Amino acid sequence: MKQWRGAKQRARASRPMWAPRRAGRTASRWRLPAKLGKWIGWACLGVLVAGAIGWGGLQAYRQAQPILHDWLEVRDVTIAGIQHLSREEVLERLGLSQGETLWSAQPSVLSERLMTHPWIKQASVTRSLPHRLIVSLVERQPVVMLKSSSSALLLDKEGQVLTPLSALEGAEFPILIGVDQDHVMQGDDRARQLVRNGIRLAGLLGDEFDGLPEIDLGNPENAVAYVQGLRFQFGPASFEEKWERYRKIDRTLHVSVGDEQASPKHEIDLRYPGKVIVRERG
Repeated sequence: MKQWRGAKQRARASRPMWAPRRAGRTASRWRLPAKLGKWIGWACLGVLVAGAIGWGGLQAYRQAQPILHDWLEVRDVTIAGIQHLSREEVLERLGLSQGETLWSAQPSVLSERLMTHPWIKQASVTRSLPHRLIVSLVERQPVVMLKSSSSALLLDKEGQVLTPLSALEGAEFPILIGVDQDHVMQGDDRARQLVRNGIRLAGLLGDEFDGLPEIDLGNPENAVAYVQGLRFQFGPASFEEKWERYRKIDRTLHVSVGDEQASPKHEIDLRYPGKVIVRERG
């Protein structure tokens, strides 16, 4: 035994310092690349299989495309909520392509396209299998006419311009004057605010009188309204408070339009705090 141990020790001493101590360690260093190669092989196989499946699916879709187009082609458009617009106007703004299908038609895109029309306030588009699109609209409602000597604009309650008119059209709406139409069309904030003030004032007068009022907004510091022989001066704002002040003493002053004795033309001045000044107009 001693001789064998001595031989083993001599063999260790004669081994170079850089030589690996065990053969097992050298083998373990080569196991990691082998595993990595196996994973790479499986990944490549997966890519090839996925590519084959994708190619097969593409070929199947190309063959089935005419059938799918026939199944899903848009053949009917149902439109709800139109009052002032015609069906043809809505379809034109909808802009469906020839051969459009329920698959290719995007409801959100179509809804946004419809809402670019000045008369359309809200729009929604939904699909209905197998061949129908359903369009639901909320139209803007005209409430006043902004008039100049030669032309007019029809507006909704938010001051949105709906359509141009001739100076002779739109007789069934209250009239606003004294605001530059070009500024309103261009979205000028000051002009739009004046228009909204006039619309509020026209609404107050319209609730009280049967006639259609005319609101002069030429002086931003003094809105003047005319209705059924009466002339109101309101000042720049606070219309609701001033109108309530007038309504409390309306019957007492006997200048109500419903009063037959109110034949002379009157002016009601509401510009001063807490006062209602009534004058006869010459």
